[in-house]
Amino acid sequence: GEFLALLREHGVSARGIDVNPAMVEVCVAGGLDATAGDALAYLRSVPDGSIGGLFAAQVVEHLEPRYLTQLLDAAFDKLRPGAPIVLETINPACWFAFFESYIRDLTHVRPVHPDTLKYLLIATGFQQVNIQYRVPYPDSEKLQEVRSGDQGSGIRDLVDTLNANVEKVNRLLFTYLDYAAIGTRA
Repeated sequence: GEFLALLREHGVSARGIDVNPAMVEVCVAGGLDATAGDALAYLRSVPDGSIGGLFAAQVVEHLEPRYLTQLLDAAFDKLRPGAPIVLETINPACWFAFFESYIRDLTHVRPVHPDTLKYLLIATGFQQVNIQYRVPYPDSEKLQEVRSGDQGSGIRDLVDTLNANVEKVNRLLFTYLDYAAIGTRA
């Protein structure tokens, strides 16, 4: 409902679809247009080229791969030319996000790597597909580099090597927690 409310604030009409009736009730109580149902069934029920944009937050990781590809195919058919699709999800390439967020939710089916989701969008026919990373891991919580000071060159080489390794580990463990795959209907 947060995204629906934001769209409403900006004068954009939108409808939300959710399998969770409780979430739909919260939206409807807030005066938002929301319907309980299956996203794929909903998309299949509307005319081709009738949707001006599609946004799904924290959804794709809950879908079986076959369902996800069918959903993308249906979205491509139902979106108007030039309409955007935005799929935001947990970034499993960030070890922290994977181990602290992804595996805690028993309803997650499988993580979707950013490159995989980008490929699926392109293979479906979406154009101008890019990945935008969100929610950077705080620098203050990352592994910290060793300061070399005014030591001799042997110590500086050791410190430089250690710091290069710290940066590699930080990139692997502590990158962006979420990402959005964004494409445009041709």
